[in-house]
Amino acid sequence: MAISALDVAYGAIGLAVVALVIGIWGLSAAVNTRKRYLTAFGDDRPENVEQLIASLHERLDVSVDKFDSFNHRLDVFSAKTAQGINRIGLVRFNPFQDTGSDQSFSAALLNDSGDGIILTSLWGRDEVRLYAKPVDRHESRYILSQEEKQALDMAKNARSAQVNSSKA
Repeated sequence: MAISALDVAYGAIGLAVVALVIGIWGLSAAVNTRKRYLTAFGDDRPENVEQLIASLHERLDVSVDKFDSFNHRLDVFSAKTAQGINRIGLVRFNPFQDTGSDQSFSAALLNDSGDGIILTSLWGRDEVRLYAKPVDRHESRYILSQEEKQALDMAKNARSAQVNSSKA
């Protein structure tokens, strides 16, 4: 069985058709890729892949710098808020058995380190007295009344209770 020129021509035509189909498929894929590229980058598109990579790398550097700046600001903010009064305990009471109502109070105002003050107001018919006692690491160098101790305990546990309830 000899291969004729006609068989070779049919084989060449078949190969050409296969090559044409592959070429059309490749061109279609390239057109679709170009459409997606234009949709993704719009008018701001780089001319080639190298420019695209350089542009993305530059934008990444800017984003990292901004992230570092925000992280530093967050650290400063966290340090400042830890120093601020954010733990409060309040106890109302009646210091006099025969008169009045719960108009007197003790309030403990503390930061995260347990530093702050305890304010106690004693209300009477003729006068109101206000006392302030410093607190250092949840302790005062002055003797505390029962109500002041209770307010101090409330303030000491106030923040941890809020954090635990928000995690639940």
